[in-house]
Amino acid sequence: MLVDDDGHLLGAAAASVLADLCAGRQPDGGVTGEIFVDQVELNTTVCQDGEDLAAALRGLRRWLTANGARPMAVGVHPDAPFGTAHMASSARYDWILTEMAGLFRTPTAALQIHVALPDTQTAMLAYRGLRNRLCLLRALSASSPFWHGQDSGLASARSAITRSYPRTTVPPALRSWEEYVTTSERIVTAAGIPDYTYVWWDLRPQPRLGTLEVRVMDTQTSLARVAGLAALIQGLVRHTVQAPDTVDLPDDVLAANDYRACRHGLDTAVVDTDGASRPLREVAVRTLAEARSALAPEGLDRPLDVVESMLVSPPEPDRQRQLYRQHGMPALLADLVTRTTNQDG
Repeated sequence: MLVDDDGHLLGAAAASVLADLCAGRQPDGGVTGEIFVDQVELNTTVCQDGEDLAAALRGLRRWLTANGARPMAVGVHPDAPFGTAHMASSARYDWILTEMAGLFRTPTAALQIHVALPDTQTAMLAYRGLRNRLCLLRALSASSPFWHGQDSGLASARSAITRSYPRTTVPPALRSWEEYVTTSERIVTAAGIPDYTYVWWDLRPQPRLGTLEVRVMDTQTSLARVAGLAALIQGLVRHTVQAPDTVDLPDDVLAANDYRACRHGLDTAVVDTDGASRPLREVAVRTLAEARSALAPEGLDRPLDVVESMLVSPPEPDRQRQLYRQHGMPALLADLVTRTTNQDG
């Protein structure tokens, strides 16, 4: 989010800020506008591991602030009024805006991570494994408890908002690349959309890039947590390719798990791959061990220490709520900006 000195969304005034940013020399990766005019997307170059990713994002945030922007990395702006979003215009955005009607009511921001896979068969093995574990990624990244100046009661208000958008759903159970192609083509026809890029599942293949795109997570103020979440995804992809899941959780079970994570974060129970209900923190410990075993041989598991600490430290939604109760909304907005622009992340 692009905000003013008080931490409020810039609104229409962001257009000139974005124009100045785009007119200058772009950093590696790049900074682009988004469908909301007071929002930017930070695109990293290809990174080898979680620490590289955090370093790349640190450079992009530094570039933003050095060029006069004030960024706030949060899934939903805590205090933005309902229904006053300012929208950008392009051929793609105009089409989306026409379809969405009044569903766009405030900007949302996600941490979207692409993982490269060597071929379609490997991609679908990883897809099935990540799909079963999306609720954990939702819970760990949940960091948007406030919307429109009020406590939403949710760990991730962003997730509830995006669920109202068409085709923004839990990913369907798919066992082969051919099944993915058939499903995508069917949706494109049924929805009357231009192509597969308008299908916004929480996890989706990106054929143009040769990646799986994880879209379920709130954006993070902390770059250390970005590194940890990226390492967790990288480790789980390796684990589920080496030891493929033999069970695909049904769509309705996956949706129930997802809502529990959206509502309660880590402090809930979910249905595990064996059909048993278990505390999500218990599932998290096992899943973290799976990721660590896959990354440790190459020494890529250090960022997972942050994820391990997240399992025992106060959740981000609770931290924000406590700050709000003690010092009010202005202090919460200032804190989010400070932590976003802090060079240590």
